[in-house]
Amino acid sequence: MERAARDVSFSIVIVNMNAADFLEKCLQTIAETSADVPVQTILVDNGSTDRSLDVARQAPLPVTVLRQDRNIGYVPANNVGLREATGKYVMFLNNDTELHPGCLSELARFLDGRLDVGAASPQILNSDGTDQGCARRFPSVANGLFGRRSVLTRLFPNNPWSKRFMVGRHHQGDDPFEVEILSAACLVVRTDLAKQLRGMDEDFQLYWVCAEMCSRVRAAGYKVNCVPRARLTHHEGKGGSTKTFRQRSRMTIAFNRDAYLAYVKVHGLSPRNPRRWFAAAALSVRAGCLMALQLLRPQRATSSGGRN
Repeated sequence: MERAARDVSFSIVIVNMNAADFLEKCLQTIAETSADVPVQTILVDNGSTDRSLDVARQAPLPVTVLRQDRNIGYVPANNVGLREATGKYVMFLNNDTELHPGCLSELARFLDGRLDVGAASPQILNSDGTDQGCARRFPSVANGLFGRRSVLTRLFPNNPWSKRFMVGRHHQGDDPFEVEILSAACLVVRTDLAKQLRGMDEDFQLYWVCAEMCSRVRAAGYKVNCVPRARLTHHEGKGGSTKTFRQRSRMTIAFNRDAYLAYVKVHGLSPRNPRRWFAAAALSVRAGCLMALQLLRPQRATSSGGRN
């Protein structure tokens, strides 16, 4: 057992709640891409009442199931999984993702050869194969208007604010490149470093926790990179958490609250800093506008301001 634990390359932590169909496909693609890369698959289930546990038991690879008797939250559940990780790298992976062939081996090859990199991710694609815009710099004030999924970015995709923010979407070639933020949809961190940093910050509810964690990785002296030769599809917004207006409103509030928290923590703003007050006011207005949009177009608007 000890030898097997040492040989594990990736400890893959998946948080799940009532998303059996997505989970089934996710586990299948892990099995298909892990033939030459030893993995430890950890499922933290937040009290699912669908067939998710049956999916895990019948998966084509061993799955360690850490069943919670209730929904303890996305961020705490990731930390529960991290505590069980024995691999060289821990991969925080959303259940609505699909790994492409070679994804794990490309990530392992890159990280094994770059000890200065503390966190990495594959190129994350939308369901239609387009880049999801997840390899980014930390957003500026302008990205409140020219964000990853905003109307203005769709209308003016080559505007300087979006191009500076979403560096991955405008990167040319397959060579790895340095960024400031990666997505928690698939975030790979050296396991010893992730444990040293005490995992994800549980002040966050769901969003922007990856930005804060990447900032701590960089503060510890490591780089953060995207590896385009490794690819993954993320069916963003399809996992069931934004189907009703109530769910979308709750997620909108969480998105903007967590954006504020990330801005404050990453920049180390004191309670008296006027930038903190401005950010709170601007994000409150943004949340109100998005909820009004969701009320008018409940089948289209998402918590982050774009469309499914």
